[in-house]
Amino acid sequence: MKTSTLYRFTYIYLALPLFIFLISWLDFGIGLILDILFGYGFYKIYPKDSDETLNLNINTLLLFVIIAFIWCFCGGIGYFYHQPFDYHFRNAVFRDLINFEWPVFYDNANTPMVYYMAFWLIPALVGKLLVLCGASLEGAFLGANAFLLMYAIFGTVLIFIHVIKAINADCKKKIFTAIFLFIFFSGLDIIGHKFFLIVEPPFEYHLDWWAAHIQYSSLTTSMFWVFNQFIPVCLLIFLIYNEKKVKSFGFLIPISLFFAPYPTASIGFFMVVFAIKEIIKSDNKKYYIMENILSIPNLIGVFWILPVVIMYFITNTEGMYGYYYIFSYTTPFRLLLFYTLEFLLYVIILYPKYKTDVFFKTVIVLLIAIPFLRLDQQNNFCMRAAIPALVILSIYAIRFVLYSPNSITKYVFIGLFIIGSITPIVEFYRGFYYTSKAQKINLVADEIYTLNKKLVIMPVFYWDANHQYTAKNYKTDFFWQYMAKKTKGLNKN
Repeated sequence: MKTSTLYRFTYIYLALPLFIFLISWLDFGIGLILDILFGYGFYKIYPKDSDETLNLNINTLLLFVIIAFIWCFCGGIGYFYHQPFDYHFRNAVFRDLINFEWPVFYDNANTPMVYYMAFWLIPALVGKLLVLCGASLEGAFLGANAFLLMYAIFGTVLIFIHVIKAINADCKKKIFTAIFLFIFFSGLDIIGHKFFLIVEPPFEYHLDWWAAHIQYSSLTTSMFWVFNQFIPVCLLIFLIYNEKKVKSFGFLIPISLFFAPYPTASIGFFMVVFAIKEIIKSDNKKYYIMENILSIPNLIGVFWILPVVIMYFITNTEGMYGYYYIFSYTTPFRLLLFYTLEFLLYVIILYPKYKTDVFFKTVIVLLIAIPFLRLDQQNNFCMRAAIPALVILSIYAIRFVLYSPNSITKYVFIGLFIIGSITPIVEFYRGFYYTSKAQKINLVADEIYTLNKKLVIMPVFYWDANHQYTAKNYKTDFFWQYMAKKTKGLNKN
């Protein structure tokens, strides 16, 4: 398999939802112009055929599909198995994207939907097509969920191939060991959960919350709870790490923001640090800047597409509550303990081997800095902005396990890895426990059903969640007044 094929599929997978959004959410004339620009930028960065190949055959790819199916299915994707709490909202968003005209407008709440719904757009189109073919709304929702599962599996297989590229695995033993280690990579949450639990976690069989308002989710936790962010964020950070094409970075930023606003902060930091390093080491800095930094795709992405995505998101009612001083919700000791268990023990062992690697140093800086930026009440920024750095850290950890010579240090590192793997194991166990207890597989989380309500009550916690998905000031927002397509709901109001 050629690496250019991997990059091509990755770019298409990531770019298509934003392309659909521009033509579906915006006034037709504006959307058409922006899509032409977006398409031209995409054409300019579309990878050319290369001779570099990966050691993968059809049997390996089929096994990747099976592993990806198990990972996605056990995470609840597809409406077939036990789903974590957050699916109460995800199912409602997905159903509304199928049932409502685009852009979605809620009559009962008198507001348009404002949410990072990129991952559902293509599956939702499948659901709309099923309705056109005569399916009931609920039948279309179930059919679209089946497609959503396949769509997620395809993205996950791309992630696995990127992992293999990142670690340069050259045999099946290393390939499948790497995939196994990637799925089960985590901080040492079990230690914090058993001995240093600050407050009781809000969910059973979920270890990541041991430090209360600061959390670095394991990779499997992110897949199970926020797959719509995790899958595209993995692909985006792997494009940066594997392809290293600076001339496409600015084009990828609005795509990243559309999929996952908080992780985009970290992705952007990786981009900036790597680009600065490349400028410094280039012999002709002026030429490098003109050719790569100021490339046509970067200019299109940053100056044409990014402002539109930003204007859409800033209409969200919740937005950012503002900066919270970190030591108002933790102490220096607890923060140091959090650092130690979540990544420092790994970093101390990895540092001598990778201390000159710019990506490794960027990981350290980000994982130290992120807890200081609490921007909302639930501290979602900490949980989600850490995903890119944790994905890259997992690559260095996998490399160390596979390629370092046998030594006491290596065995200690493997021991840490095993302790960390308890967190994703518990994530898998939660679904198994509840389905076994209920003697039922599809324990879906779908109490909200639709966001077209005056009051959207959050299950379990019972507070109002409307503000997370709405634009209450849409009558004066520039985006909704001058850029958005005027649907019946928007015209009427």
